[in-house]
Amino acid sequence: MPAIGWYNGTMGPLSEMTVPMNDRAVYFGDGCYEACLATGLRVFALEAHLDRFERSLKALSIPFRMDRESLVRTLTDCLAAADEPCAALYWQVSRATAQRMHAFPAGEAKPNLLIMVTPKTRSASGTPMKLITAEDVRYAMCDVKTLNLIPNVLANERAKECGADEAVFVRNGFVTEGSHTNVHILKDGVLCTHPTDRYILPGVTRAILLGLCKGCSIPVSEQAFAKDALFSADEVLITSSTLGVRRAETIDGIAVGGRDEARYQRILQAYERRFSEEMRV
Repeated sequence: MPAIGWYNGTMGPLSEMTVPMNDRAVYFGDGCYEACLATGLRVFALEAHLDRFERSLKALSIPFRMDRESLVRTLTDCLAAADEPCAALYWQVSRATAQRMHAFPAGEAKPNLLIMVTPKTRSASGTPMKLITAEDVRYAMCDVKTLNLIPNVLANERAKECGADEAVFVRNGFVTEGSHTNVHILKDGVLCTHPTDRYILPGVTRAILLGLCKGCSIPVSEQAFAKDALFSADEVLITSSTLGVRRAETIDGIAVGGRDEARYQRILQAYERRFSEEMRV
Protein backbone atom coordinates (compact mmCIF):
# COMPACT_ATOMS: atom_id res chain seq x y z
CA MET A 1 0.00 0.00 0.00
CA PRO A 2 1.32 3.51 -0.80
CA ALA A 3 0.13 5.00 2.51
CA ILE A 4 -1.55 3.59 5.62
CA GLY A 5 -4.11 5.16 7.94
CA TRP A 6 -5.24 3.95 11.37
CA TYR A 7 -8.04 5.40 13.51
CA ASN A 8 -9.18 3.93 16.82
CA GLY A 9 -8.41 0.36 15.78
CA THR A 10 -9.38 0.50 12.09
CA MET A 11 -6.58 0.34 9.52
CA GLY A 12 -6.75 0.86 5.78
CA PRO A 13 -5.44 2.81 2.79
CA LEU A 14 -4.98 6.40 3.93
CA SER A 15 -7.06 7.74 1.04
CA GLU A 16 -10.06 5.76 2.28
CA MET A 17 -9.86 6.59 5.98
CA THR A 18 -12.24 9.10 7.62
CA VAL A 19 -12.73 10.66 11.05
CA PRO A 20 -16.00 11.75 12.72
CA MET A 21 -17.02 15.39 12.29
CA ASN A 22 -17.36 15.60 16.08
CA ASP A 23 -13.74 14.66 16.71
CA ARG A 24 -12.47 17.68 18.64
CA ALA A 25 -9.41 17.75 16.37
CA VAL A 26 -11.75 18.82 13.55
CA TYR A 27 -13.23 21.97 15.08
CA PHE A 28 -10.78 22.91 17.87
CA GLY A 29 -7.47 21.30 16.91
CA ASP A 30 -7.79 19.89 20.44
CA GLY A 31 -4.95 17.41 20.50
CA CYS A 32 -1.23 16.83 20.09
CA TYR A 33 0.96 14.89 17.69
CA GLU A 34 4.38 13.54 16.81
CA ALA A 35 6.11 13.04 13.47
CA CYS A 36 9.30 11.11 12.84
CA LEU A 37 11.29 9.14 10.30
CA ALA A 38 11.26 5.36 9.98
CA THR A 39 13.28 2.89 7.97
CA GLY A 40 11.53 -0.44 7.84
CA LEU A 41 10.26 -1.02 11.37
CA ARG A 42 12.86 1.20 13.04
CA VAL A 43 11.92 4.72 14.14
CA PHE A 44 14.70 7.23 14.68
CA ALA A 45 14.85 8.60 18.27
CA LEU A 46 11.51 6.95 19.08
CA GLU A 47 11.89 7.12 22.86
CA ALA A 48 12.54 10.87 22.72
CA HIS A 49 9.44 11.36 20.57
CA LEU A 50 7.35 9.31 23.01
CA ASP A 51 8.69 11.32 25.95
CA ARG A 52 7.70 14.59 24.26
CA PHE A 53 4.32 13.14 23.29
CA GLU A 54 3.59 12.29 26.90
CA ARG A 55 4.61 15.80 27.99
CA SER A 56 2.23 17.29 25.43
CA LEU A 57 -0.62 15.08 26.63
CA LYS A 58 0.01 16.18 30.18
CA ALA A 59 0.19 19.86 29.23
CA LEU A 60 -3.20 19.59 27.50
CA SER A 61 -4.77 17.39 30.23
CA ILE A 62 -5.72 14.71 27.70
CA PRO A 63 -6.41 11.39 29.51
CA PHE A 64 -4.86 9.05 26.93
CA ARG A 65 -4.79 5.62 28.59
CA MET A 66 -2.86 3.49 26.10
CA ASP A 67 0.45 2.50 27.66
CA ARG A 68 3.72 3.11 25.84
CA GLU A 69 4.29 -0.54 24.96
CA SER A 70 0.85 -0.84 23.34
CA LEU A 71 1.32 2.41 21.43
CA VAL A 72 4.69 1.28 20.09
CA ARG A 73 3.20 -2.05 19.05
CA THR A 74 0.40 -0.27 17.18
CA LEU A 75 2.83 2.08 15.45
CA THR A 76 4.97 -0.90 14.45
CA ASP A 77 1.93 -2.71 13.05
CA CYS A 78 1.18 0.30 10.85
CA LEU A 79 4.79 0.44 9.62
CA ALA A 80 4.67 -3.27 8.86
CA ALA A 81 1.44 -2.86 6.88
CA ALA A 82 2.92 0.01 4.87
CA ASP A 83 6.09 -2.00 4.16
CA GLU A 84 8.09 1.06 3.08
CA PRO A 85 11.91 1.16 3.14
CA CYS A 86 11.67 4.78 4.35
CA ALA A 87 8.53 6.41 5.71
CA ALA A 88 7.18 9.38 7.60
CA LEU A 89 5.37 8.17 10.72
CA TYR A 90 2.76 10.53 12.17
CA TRP A 91 0.42 10.02 15.08
CA GLN A 92 -1.95 12.27 16.98
CA VAL A 93 -4.36 12.07 19.87
CA SER A 94 -7.41 14.31 20.11
CA ARG A 95 -9.34 14.81 23.34
CA ALA A 96 -12.54 13.05 22.29
CA THR A 97 -15.44 12.80 19.90
CA ALA A 98 -18.16 14.93 21.45
CA GLN A 99 -20.68 17.68 20.80
CA ARG A 100 -18.95 20.99 20.17
CA MET A 101 -18.43 22.97 23.35
CA HIS A 102 -15.38 24.79 24.63
CA ALA A 103 -15.23 23.04 28.00
CA PHE A 104 -13.87 19.50 28.14
CA PRO A 105 -16.58 16.89 27.47
CA ALA A 106 -17.93 15.24 30.59
CA GLY A 107 -18.54 11.56 31.18
CA GLU A 108 -16.97 8.69 29.30
CA ALA A 109 -15.69 10.49 26.21
CA LYS A 110 -12.37 8.89 25.24
CA PRO A 111 -9.37 10.27 23.32
CA ASN A 112 -8.97 9.33 19.66
CA LEU A 113 -5.73 7.93 18.23
CA LEU A 114 -4.90 8.58 14.57
CA ILE A 115 -1.81 7.21 12.79
CA MET A 116 -0.50 7.81 9.29
CA VAL A 117 2.42 6.16 7.48
CA THR A 118 3.44 7.74 4.18
CA PRO A 119 6.38 7.04 1.84
CA LYS A 120 9.29 9.37 2.47
CA THR A 121 12.53 9.91 0.59
CA ARG A 122 15.23 10.95 3.01
CA SER A 123 16.94 14.19 1.97
CA ALA A 124 20.57 13.92 0.97
CA SER A 125 22.92 14.92 3.78
CA GLY A 126 24.16 18.46 3.54
CA THR A 127 21.54 19.68 1.05
CA PRO A 128 21.40 23.46 1.63
CA MET A 129 18.13 25.31 2.25
CA LYS A 130 16.67 28.67 1.29
CA LEU A 131 14.93 30.52 4.14
CA ILE A 132 12.82 33.59 4.66
CA THR A 133 12.06 35.42 7.91
CA ALA A 134 8.53 35.94 9.22
CA GLU A 135 7.02 37.68 12.21
CA ASP A 136 6.25 35.20 14.99
CA VAL A 137 2.56 35.82 15.71
CA ARG A 138 1.97 32.53 17.51
CA TYR A 139 0.69 32.25 21.05
CA ALA A 140 2.78 31.37 24.11
CA MET A 141 2.40 27.57 24.04
CA CYS A 142 4.90 26.79 21.30
CA ASP A 143 6.60 24.25 23.56
CA VAL A 144 3.54 21.95 23.34
CA LYS A 145 3.21 20.01 20.06
CA THR A 146 -0.45 20.84 19.55
CA LEU A 147 -2.49 20.58 16.37
CA ASN A 148 -2.94 24.38 16.29
CA LEU A 149 -0.55 25.29 13.48
CA ILE A 150 -2.24 27.97 11.35
CA PRO A 151 0.57 30.58 11.79
CA ASN A 152 3.10 27.87 10.89
CA VAL A 153 1.09 26.87 7.82
CA LEU A 154 0.76 30.47 6.63
CA ALA A 155 4.47 31.15 7.15
CA ASN A 156 5.49 28.00 5.28
CA GLU A 157 3.16 28.85 2.41
CA ARG A 158 4.74 32.29 2.20
CA ALA A 159 8.17 30.62 2.05
CA LYS A 160 6.95 28.40 -0.78
CA GLU A 161 5.60 31.41 -2.68
CA CYS A 162 9.03 33.05 -2.32
CA GLY A 163 10.81 29.99 -3.70
CA ALA A 164 12.21 29.12 -0.27
CA ASP A 165 12.12 25.94 1.80
CA GLU A 166 11.33 27.26 5.27
CA ALA A 167 10.29 30.35 7.23
CA VAL A 168 12.18 31.49 10.32
CA PHE A 169 10.06 33.13 13.01
CA VAL A 170 11.25 36.37 14.61
CA ARG A 171 9.60 37.60 17.84
CA ASN A 172 10.45 41.06 19.16
CA GLY A 173 13.61 41.10 17.07
CA PHE A 174 14.86 37.68 18.20
CA VAL A 175 14.87 34.41 16.26
CA THR A 176 12.71 31.70 17.82
CA GLU A 177 12.42 28.74 15.41
CA GLY A 178 11.22 27.72 11.96
CA SER A 179 7.66 26.95 10.92
CA HIS A 180 8.43 23.24 11.30
CA THR A 181 12.10 23.21 12.34
CA ASN A 182 14.53 24.50 14.95
CA VAL A 183 17.05 27.15 13.91
CA HIS A 184 20.64 27.57 15.16
CA ILE A 185 23.78 29.47 14.21
CA LEU A 186 27.48 28.77 14.40
CA LYS A 187 29.45 31.89 15.32
CA ASP A 188 33.12 32.04 16.32
CA GLY A 189 33.11 28.29 17.01
CA VAL A 190 30.01 28.34 19.26
CA LEU A 191 26.62 26.86 18.44
CA CYS A 192 23.92 29.34 19.48
CA THR A 193 20.28 28.30 19.84
CA HIS A 194 17.13 29.65 21.43
CA PRO A 195 16.49 28.27 24.94
CA THR A 196 13.66 25.78 25.42
CA ASP A 197 11.06 28.15 26.85
CA ARG A 198 7.41 28.61 25.84
CA TYR A 199 8.32 30.13 22.47
CA ILE A 200 9.92 27.13 20.78
CA LEU A 201 9.22 23.44 20.48
CA PRO A 202 11.87 21.35 22.24
CA GLY A 203 12.89 19.54 19.06
CA VAL A 204 14.11 15.96 19.27
CA THR A 205 16.76 16.60 16.62
CA ARG A 206 17.65 19.87 18.37
CA ALA A 207 18.49 17.86 21.50
CA ILE A 208 20.49 15.38 19.42
CA LEU A 209 22.40 18.28 17.85
CA LEU A 210 23.38 19.69 21.25
CA GLY A 211 24.66 16.27 22.30
CA LEU A 212 26.64 15.91 19.09
CA CYS A 213 28.22 19.33 19.62
CA LYS A 214 29.34 18.24 23.06
CA GLY A 215 30.93 15.14 21.54
CA CYS A 216 32.64 17.30 18.90
CA SER A 217 33.96 19.75 21.52
CA ILE A 218 31.82 22.56 20.12
CA PRO A 219 30.53 24.91 22.87
CA VAL A 220 26.77 25.56 23.00
CA SER A 221 25.00 28.77 24.03
CA GLU A 222 21.27 28.41 24.71
CA GLN A 223 20.46 32.09 24.51
CA ALA A 224 18.18 33.94 22.10
CA PHE A 225 19.98 35.72 19.27
CA ALA A 226 18.82 38.67 17.18
CA LYS A 227 17.60 38.45 13.58
CA ASP A 228 20.74 40.28 12.40
CA ALA A 229 22.85 37.43 13.76
CA LEU A 230 21.46 35.16 11.03
CA PHE A 231 23.21 37.25 8.39
CA SER A 232 26.56 37.54 10.20
CA ALA A 233 26.70 33.91 11.35
CA ASP A 234 29.41 31.59 10.12
CA GLU A 235 26.73 28.95 9.52
CA VAL A 236 22.93 28.86 9.91
CA LEU A 237 21.74 25.35 10.80
CA ILE A 238 18.25 23.88 10.52
CA THR A 239 17.14 20.72 12.32
CA SER A 240 14.01 18.58 12.32
CA SER A 241 13.09 14.92 12.63
CA THR A 242 12.53 14.53 8.88
CA LEU A 243 15.24 16.92 7.61
CA GLY A 244 17.99 15.92 10.02
CA VAL A 245 20.73 18.59 10.11
CA ARG A 246 20.87 21.02 7.19
CA ARG A 247 22.35 24.46 6.63
CA ALA A 248 20.95 27.59 5.01
CA GLU A 249 22.42 29.11 1.87
CA THR A 250 20.14 32.15 1.64
CA ILE A 251 17.78 34.06 3.94
CA ASP A 252 15.40 36.60 2.41
CA GLY A 253 17.42 36.22 -0.80
CA ILE A 254 20.73 37.12 0.87
CA ALA A 255 23.61 34.60 0.88
CA VAL A 256 24.48 33.40 4.38
CA GLY A 257 26.88 31.00 6.07
CA GLY A 258 29.51 28.93 4.34
CA ARG A 259 32.25 30.25 6.63
CA ASP A 260 32.75 27.34 9.01
CA GLU A 261 32.81 24.31 6.75
CA ALA A 262 35.01 22.26 9.09
CA ARG A 263 32.68 22.44 12.11
CA TYR A 264 29.61 21.99 9.97
CA GLN A 265 31.04 18.82 8.44
CA ARG A 266 31.99 17.48 11.90
CA ILE A 267 28.43 17.99 13.09
CA LEU A 268 26.91 16.54 9.93
CA GLN A 269 29.13 13.46 9.97
CA ALA A 270 28.42 12.89 13.67
CA TYR A 271 24.69 13.07 12.98
CA GLU A 272 24.92 10.63 10.08
CA ARG A 273 26.88 8.19 12.26
CA ARG A 274 24.23 8.46 14.98
CA PHE A 275 21.44 7.88 12.47
CA SER A 276 23.17 4.91 10.84
CA GLU A 277 24.01 3.26 14.14
CA GLU A 278 20.46 3.57 15.51
CA MET A 279 18.71 2.63 12.28
CA ARG A 280 21.33 0.09 11.21
CA VAL A 281 21.48 1.41 7.66
